[in-house]
Amino acid sequence: MKEYIQYYYHLVINDLRLVRGRYFFHDQKYHYMLETVYFPPNILENIAQLNEVLRTYSEFYHQIVKNVQGSIWTLIDRKAYVLLKLSSISDKKIHLSDLKMVWSISIPRNKNFTHTHFPWFPLWEEKIDYFENYPAREKEYFIGDSGLLDLFIGLGENAISYLKETLKEVRSFDDLPLVPSHRRVSRQMSLIDFYDPLGLILDLRVRDIAEYFKDSFWNSDYDLREMELFLSQARFSKIEAQLFFSRLLFPSFYFDYLEQKELPKHLDSRVEEFLFFITDIYSYLREQYFIEEIKWLNAGVR
Repeated sequence: MKEYIQYYYHLVINDLRLVRGRYFFHDQKYHYMLETVYFPPNILENIAQLNEVLRTYSEFYHQIVKNVQGSIWTLIDRKAYVLLKLSSISDKKIHLSDLKMVWSISIPRNKNFTHTHFPWFPLWEEKIDYFENYPAREKEYFIGDSGLLDLFIGLGENAISYLKETLKEVRSFDDLPLVPSHRRVSRQMSLIDFYDPLGLILDLRVRDIAEYFKDSFWNSDYDLREMELFLSQARFSKIEAQLFFSRLLFPSFYFDYLEQKELPKHLDSRVEEFLFFITDIYSYLREQYFIEEIKWLNAGVR
């Protein structure tokens, strides 16, 4: 790989390391990361344009480096790679404060930089339909307790209903600014990954927060008071608070597990605790932002 990098990028390479499928190295001035990509060329061009815009907002975003042929991607052994010049950000784990830092970066919707998953519910409905209609034999093999599946599908359907009702109050999606987001974030995510332009999507600012909260819960690494303090300082609108809660309510973690066919053993033992967790957050949002009522959760407020 060293010879390829030298040939395509004319860089003097020191300390080339392969870490979880990505190559890290440095020259006399900068640190770099070479990673495999699976996007078609037009999407890569789109991502590169977004990368240029993001770097005008924050120097933390890594810079995409073109090869000597002027191309964003390089084909090596039939795999496409993109080289990133890493920013000076440390490799520590992300914190809630890091998620909030990107909120000042609002990408206009008329800029066709990259895709967004919002308004979410079509993908959510597709996931639920897929697993509801999964062949019974295979469902029994890797899903196990059908009651658990029914419970999480029920939560998902509630999240979809709440989201759709909330969107009826939205005059225009243009009123909901898009910020750099990620498909998933976790407490174990490093800042190196957080500011990787190849891992970004554009979405509402509540997306990463909701996913971070859920991941913190299921990894038994959360502080409810810290979360509530964050929500109080976020200064959401009522609409944003409801969008946040619909995202929190949808069990994306569970469907991720199903797609990977790796259900954690502790999952069923923490379902009741999770219901208390989302009830506590719901109760706080009702008091702080006066979000619309969810009757079955109202009954469970402690």
